[in-house]
Amino acid sequence: MFTDQASQEIQQLRAKSSQTKLHTLHAILRGRVFDGKFEVAGKTIGFGFVPNRASLVEGKLVLNGRIGFILPKQTTRYVDDATATLIATQGGIGVSPVRRQLLTGTAQTAQTATSDQKLEQEKGPETDLQPGLHSFEPPKYDELGRPRVESTDQLAFVGVLYFKLSPIDNQALGISIDLSDVQLGGRLAPTDDLARDLQLLFSDIVMKLDRESDDAFHSLLDDLNAAFRS
Repeated sequence: MFTDQASQEIQQLRAKSSQTKLHTLHAILRGRVFDGKFEVAGKTIGFGFVPNRASLVEGKLVLNGRIGFILPKQTTRYVDDATATLIATQGGIGVSPVRRQLLTGTAQTAQTATSDQKLEQEKGPETDLQPGLHSFEPPKYDELGRPRVESTDQLAFVGVLYFKLSPIDNQALGISIDLSDVQLGGRLAPTDDLARDLQLLFSDIVMKLDRESDDAFHSLLDDLNAAFRS
């Protein structure tokens, strides 16, 4: 015969298996908060992931922080010490944002730009030689023979970060959708200075992940943590 505890565990497993699974939380970076929302049973639930620490774990960027869930007509409920492990990125398109030099311990910035970035930003509109004909420069290639475009090398930047979140107990939060195996898709389209700085730091860190032993990488990681504390 089943004990009461065993029966309860079986009922919980059945309830969990019958729940709809949410695979991705879509968010946009505002300041240092990944802010988004999703719908469950016709109700909109807002959420925000606030990272407070970045580290390198087995060659992957890991963010630790707090996730808040805003349920209709209820107080905000939190998941503390949540982890977000970077599993993939999507490059940004368009003109690269100006690289900034972070001032240690502050959120203020001084703008610096490479010569390529200045050229890209100062370039005027293309003019037609004849209708349907445009003036093109010969393509440029990197040391591996790959064509350089407007968003490669020092002009490259990240547009979306994809993180694997640590399991979330939706039942403890009062949310009727399975959040035990969910990703966070964080879009970087900054409209404030802090988010702009974070986009550039994320971009530079991603480009150096295969060289995590370099002093420059650890300096960037320190800058990212300083930005989280600002």
